[in-house]
Amino acid sequence: MQSGTTVFVASVENPAYDNPMAKAHKFDLENPAPILDDEDEETLAAIDEGIRDAEAGRVVPAEKVRDLLPKWTTVSCTCKKR
Repeated sequence: MQSGTTVFVASVENPAYDNPMAKAHKFDLENPAPILDDEDEETLAAIDEGIRDAEAGRVVPAEKVRDLLPKWTTVSCTCKKR
């Protein structure tokens, strides 16, 4: 051990060891939280369209999305260059 090194050693005499652990909360799956109706009609229509497209097989594999995503974000960027 190097000179001037501080070493901390766990001790059963440390009062922090007597503190109880936080209790885990049990999820009530029989009574889920209510869903808030805060989505506007345009958002709900877009979600419905996406579901219909997926069900019809109009999807893009994840591998292709990973390749295309940088191009999509660059093309759609509206930030001003300084």
